[in-house]
Amino acid sequence: MTTALATHGDKLSCFTAALAGTLAARGESRWWRPLLADGPLLAVRPVDDDLLLFEHHAAPLLPALGLRINGNDEWDVAYAAIEEQVAGHGSAVVLADIFHLPWQRGYQRWHAPHWLALVATVDGWTVEDPLTMTTELGLQTGRRIPVPGKAELRAWSASLPAGETVALLREQAMAGTAEIHAGRTYRWLEAGPIAPLAPRSDRLAGADALTALASRYQFATTAADFAQIDDIWQALRQRELLLWAADLDPGLLGAAERAHWEHAVARWRTLPPLLMHAGTRARSGGTVRTALIAETLRELAGYEAKGA
Repeated sequence: MTTALATHGDKLSCFTAALAGTLAARGESRWWRPLLADGPLLAVRPVDDDLLLFEHHAAPLLPALGLRINGNDEWDVAYAAIEEQVAGHGSAVVLADIFHLPWQRGYQRWHAPHWLALVATVDGWTVEDPLTMTTELGLQTGRRIPVPGKAELRAWSASLPAGETVALLREQAMAGTAEIHAGRTYRWLEAGPIAPLAPRSDRLAGADALTALASRYQFATTAADFAQIDDIWQALRQRELLLWAADLDPGLLGAAERAHWEHAVARWRTLPPLLMHAGTRARSGGTVRTALIAETLRELAGYEAKGA
C-alpha cells in the first residue's frame, strides 16, 4: 500500500487534504498521525442563527500543529507571505474557494472552502489537491496541478466571501478561534506557536453530540435544516482515514479497536446519502422523511460511546 496522497484522497476532507500535503512535503512520513491525534471525535456546540460549530479533532488542529490563519486584501502582500512559507518549509497552505478553481466541478457554481497545498518541486510550485469526492455534478478526482505563474495563482487563491457563514464555521473549528481574517481577499496558513487549546466546556462530544444531532434531524423539514450536512460527511472521512492509516501504522489501533471502527464506519457510510437525499427533497419542496436519519444517528452514538 502506498502513502501517496493522490491515491487516498477519498479518505480526506477539504482541510485535511491540504494539511496532509504540506505535512508530507515537510518530511512527515506518518502525516496522518497529527490529523488523527486522540481521535476520531465529533463535537458540536450552538452558535448564532441556529447553526452548530462542528469539531472533528480533540483539540483545534491548527494551533496543535503550530499554524495560524493570516490574510490580506493586497495580492503582493499575500504572495510575499506565501512565498516565505514555501521558501522556509517547502510548502504553504492557501485558504481558497472552490468557486475560483477551474479543475473543480464547483468552479463558478458554488462557494465552499477548499484549502490548497502549494509544494515546491524541481519544476516549480505545484498545487497538491488529492481530494476525491462525489459532488452534485458527479465525481471529483484528486489533481496535481503545476502553477503556471503568479497571475494564475492569484486567481486560484481568492478566498471565501465573508457571508459564507456555514463554510467559515468549519475554518473557525480548525483554528480554534473566530479570528480567521474572514472577508479578506487572500488567506493562508503561516507558522505560529504550538499552542494546543483545551476543549470548550459548552460543547457536546462523542455520543452526546450524535444524540443531539439525532434530535435535531428528527423533525428537519426545510432546506436550512440541511445546511450543514457536509460537516457530517467530514466526520465520516476522519473515520475512514483512521482505518486506512491503521493498515500502515499498526500502533494506531488494536485488533478490537479495529473491528469496532470497521463496523462503525460501515454504518457511517449510510448516513451522507440519506442526508443528501433529504436535503434535495427539502430544497425542491418535496416531502422530507428523516426517521431513518435520526435512527442512524442514534445507532452511531452507541459506536462513538464505545470508541471513546
